[in-house]
Amino acid sequence: MGDCDLCGVGRPTLCPVKPDVPRFRNAYPTGMWMGICEECTNASHGANGKRVKVKGKKCDLCSKKGEQLYAVGIKVPDFSEPYYKKKEVKLCETCLDATEVTYGKRQAEKAADKGHH
Repeated sequence: MGDCDLCGVGRPTLCPVKPDVPRFRNAYPTGMWMGICEECTNASHGANGKRVKVKGKKCDLCSKKGEQLYAVGIKVPDFSEPYYKKKEVKLCETCLDATEVTYGKRQAEKAADKGHH
């Protein structure tokens, strides 16, 4: 069980994403593993196709400053009506690419597991 690094919701399984985090580059030169839930992975895949540019100070996943940011609309579960709050997170291009790789791997896993029950 872990918390999604984008929406903060605790899930039993998370999709591993490996963005380049400048703050930890000395310890993790090839990127640092982070976990995002499947809903956020699907949302980032949808945003990757649109690539809507937004203004912001830093990426919400890797905390890079001064990069071009793109909007990703996610839903955060809430315990009141309507049970979800819509939230917009801002991701840089490298994080969007990293989430796209994760999305592709997850879809391949689903296709491979489809025949095994």
